Amino acid sequence: MMQKVDQFNIKPAIQANRNRYEQLIANNEELPLQFREQLTEVSKLTRLQSKQTALDKQVIWDTSASVIAPVLFGYVYWCLVEAQKKGIKRLYFVARDGQILNKIAQVICRNWGYDIDCRYFYGSRQAWHAPALQEIGEAELQWILDGTTFLSINSVCERVNIKPQQIHSVLIRYGFAESKWNQNLNREERNQLQQVFVEKEVVDLILATAATYREKAIAYFRQEQLDDGLPFAIVDIGWVGRAQRSFSSLLISAGIYPENGVQGFYFALEKKRKALSSDNLSAFYNIDKANRQHISQYRHVFELFVTADHGGTMSYEQHNNQYVPVLRYPKNQAAINWGLYALQDAVVEFAEQFTTYINPEVFSPDLFLPVADILIESFIYYPSPLEAKVFGSFLNADDQGEKVLYPLAPAYNLVSCLKLLFFGKQPFKGIWFPASLVRSNFLYRLILNSSLLNFTHNTRVFVGRFKQLIRVSTRSIQAS
Repeated sequence: MMQKVDQFNIKPAIQANRNRYEQLIANNEELPLQFREQLTEVSKLTRLQSKQTALDKQVIWDTSASVIAPVLFGYVYWCLVEAQKKGIKRLYFVARDGQILNKIAQVICRNWGYDIDCRYFYGSRQAWHAPALQEIGEAELQWILDGTTFLSINSVCERVNIKPQQIHSVLIRYGFAESKWNQNLNREERNQLQQVFVEKEVVDLILATAATYREKAIAYFRQEQLDDGLPFAIVDIGWVGRAQRSFSSLLISAGIYPENGVQGFYFALEKKRKALSSDNLSAFYNIDKANRQHISQYRHVFELFVTADHGGTMSYEQHNNQYVPVLRYPKNQAAINWGLYALQDAVVEFAEQFTTYINPEVFSPDLFLPVADILIESFIYYPSPLEAKVFGSFLNADDQGEKVLYPLAPAYNLVSCLKLLFFGKQPFKGIWFPASLVRSNFLYRLILNSSLLNFTHNTRVFVGRFKQLIRVSTRSIQAS
């Protein structure tokens, strides 16, 4: 039963000017007047609670209060409302994205009286994909050989919990000398590597190893009461539901798959990959809608919003009669040094203020969707110089092994500018382009304008098609 909260009543009125995000919300007449006034006041109040002394941490706090907190709060509130509608009694917030989401959920449940058991649940692609393996087919090879910026023999083997030494003879047979095992593979080598992972010797080793890891994963699941019959759902950010498919496969193999399937709540989904048709994947933010492509294009920016203070879950192990996660590293020191706790504290403070002063019965979670549209678009495409510098300096990795870290929005130099202009190549995968432009000097901003980039892109496409036409014509002449 939800507790009633007094109508919005903050006294005295907050003596602070609205920032640009709050002004955008306040000026949007498509939103109910009361809701936008409440939202902007809570955002301002949260900003005023900051105790940060360093400029970069203050930027993180302010942006979190005005952008990140309203977006994440709306998503978590939607999860709780949907769970209540579906009779779900427990939500598992999957690591690492679920750390801050679970903190928000705890505040909402406490202050608004939701009777839902919210738990932080250790899991990841590696912790679930590899143990779930029953065969090595096209779908499995797709994630095993996922083409990240950095891809080596070692990193691919780590994804399936084996070591290159265990398949030494096969690797040598396909031309992968030991000296290459830590090197980033080129396109031809990546294609060649696929042949290694369909060799019977390698497949048998992977599947035997998967069985060992599967046993420990299922033991952790049972420990976390996934088998007690209480209706549950998992909560994650997105993006294709592949992790849920592996999660469901593990439940099936253990005989604890729910009768009505597994419910997954996601911020956004590009695809829906299911283990069984009975699985259900629900998204808060429909990215198929016009003008929401930025979520897919700049998903790394959104993943920054839900960064955790620990490393990813690699597997599970038994320790003192308890199953615990094996983390890649216990502390995410790079993120902590950057200002992660300022981000998380601001988000939690927003949730506390919102649920303390605002009655949930006067609006629905759907009102947060246009708010998310406004805030995400403004932040991603039009960051201030300080936002671009501070958030753009966050170290990111595009592979689950986190072998290579790079700034989310590096400033362009002459070499990277020319590579982008003439070859369409970014320094790293997932670059936050608008912020990188803001961080670059005036000359590079002038060169890398949309008109010139579109022109060089179209030119490359035309030249590529012309070359293809020439090759086809040459083959036809030779054949005749």
